[in-house]
Amino acid sequence: MQQIAYRQIIESDIPEVIEFLAPSGSSSRSVGKIPASEVDPDSVLTRLQSGHSAWVAWANGGLIGFSMANRTNGEVWAMAIAPEWEGNDIDRELMRQTEAWLFSHGWAEIWAAMPPEENAPCFWNGPAWQDWERERDRYIKKADVQSVLRLEERAFTGPTTGYQRLVRLQRGPSDRIHRLCMLLDGEAYWRDMQVVPVLNDLVSRGRIPEMTFAFVGHVSGAARHEDYTCNHRYAQFIGEEVAPWLKDQVPNLQHQDHLIMGLSLSGLMAVYVTLHYAQTFSRCLSQSGSHWWKHESFAQVASAVAPITSRFWLSVGDQETQVNVKHPPTDLLQVISQIEGVEKAVQILGEMGGTVHYHKYTGNHSVKPWREELEQALPWLTDN
Repeated sequence: MQQIAYRQIIESDIPEVIEFLAPSGSSSRSVGKIPASEVDPDSVLTRLQSGHSAWVAWANGGLIGFSMANRTNGEVWAMAIAPEWEGNDIDRELMRQTEAWLFSHGWAEIWAAMPPEENAPCFWNGPAWQDWERERDRYIKKADVQSVLRLEERAFTGPTTGYQRLVRLQRGPSDRIHRLCMLLDGEAYWRDMQVVPVLNDLVSRGRIPEMTFAFVGHVSGAARHEDYTCNHRYAQFIGEEVAPWLKDQVPNLQHQDHLIMGLSLSGLMAVYVTLHYAQTFSRCLSQSGSHWWKHESFAQVASAVAPITSRFWLSVGDQETQVNVKHPPTDLLQVISQIEGVEKAVQILGEMGGTVHYHKYTGNHSVKPWREELEQALPWLTDN
């Protein structure tokens, strides 16, 4: 089976997007009519710099799908799929990411223009999307079924490391000093796990203190494999560039003793960042962290910064027993099971002074148990 990779657009994608969207290109339109005057690098870049964002789907090294939306008016502006890839649910996945992005900017309802002569693609069918006619023009619209979010979105570039990542912010109280909670794999948390309502509920019930939540995005599957496998340059980006930048953005953040969290590979990286930037991040949630990665060297990494004084919540599912698995897209080889890797990390962190809570939940490597354990994990981590 050919692997399809999805991600938010970056500037270097624009030339291939232009070729894909050109009238003589290889795409078929699913939404809207893109004027020929809009299919040039300057026009696309101008949109990306003025309230729009886009998503791309890749396979076999080439672009096979594209979508674009406008956060200033809640519009799904365009969708295009390569004809030979239609029927593979590429449009559904691109639309899922596009919708989530629009709703995260506070829209209770989003919409798209549909030319009268075109039939609505299959993914528009059903009760969620509804026909909507205004001034004799045809549109479709969809209401948000989740709690309306309003996350700030900033693109941040590290001045030394050169990493550029999207950071989504929900600010904490403006009238008092408070803690930062940084979430690696930001899209997985705010979009796929839909944790913002959970976090807000925990705050409203007094289970955790008010905090600023910062969701740091990833670029692609391949970038995740590079960034999160104990990459010290990426750790510098988080600890020495993103964290101080957030302090400038949110002046009421306290200077240290913050929380960092991640899942799977980013769970591994959350532990690594905590070990190397313990004053900044003294509390860590690692959900099914990929401690199978170079597991034989973790003791050496931990001992280099011992004694460890931070607080860690490490979890893993009782069904995470696979061994000798290759993980796409870079075929990272996992020799030992997720359970064995996490239990080794728990033992090593504890032996070197860390305060560690080990949670072995019923389930597998999936968002449902990760979302559910926040009810216990975050109060334990933030309890002073």
